[in-house]
Amino acid sequence: METDKEQTKNRFHHVGIVVENISQAIEKFSIALGIDKDKVKVEKMSYMSGKGEEEEFKFAFLPLAKGENNFIELVEPTTPGPTARYLEKHGEGLFHLAFESSNITASIQEFERAGIPQAGLTPTEEVLSVFLHPKYAHGVLVQILKKGVFDGSGRLAPK
Repeated sequence: METDKEQTKNRFHHVGIVVENISQAIEKFSIALGIDKDKVKVEKMSYMSGKGEEEEFKFAFLPLAKGENNFIELVEPTTPGPTARYLEKHGEGLFHLAFESSNITASIQEFERAGIPQAGLTPTEEVLSVFLHPKYAHGVLVQILKKGVFDGSGRLAPK
């Protein structure tokens, strides 16, 4: 049993890279990393920011090592919103680091105790993902995912 003083184990899951054209990015990273691009699935999703702003985007996970459940996530915004503004302001590149947690509520509390508050959350029946404010995390947007949201191939796990 975990005590209040023990930290929740957060496991690295992926690094997010914001791109202008996801197809071109998949092509380049697949060649560079020796990944079969035909096995990379592009999915679409929408996200609600902490300020109530909704945006849509395409995303794809590229596996870094077979069986390791670590990925590069490519993100292409398709509507105006926070990700599109980030891309416009900073250009393509590193967007966020994501950690997977079996106890997302405890993980959020640990980050907040460390002085890193939430920047927004995904509106779902239960919390599946939260973003932590980069201003308080040394300029890095941090995402915490509920364990099991994505399967071992990086695809959204069936509910």
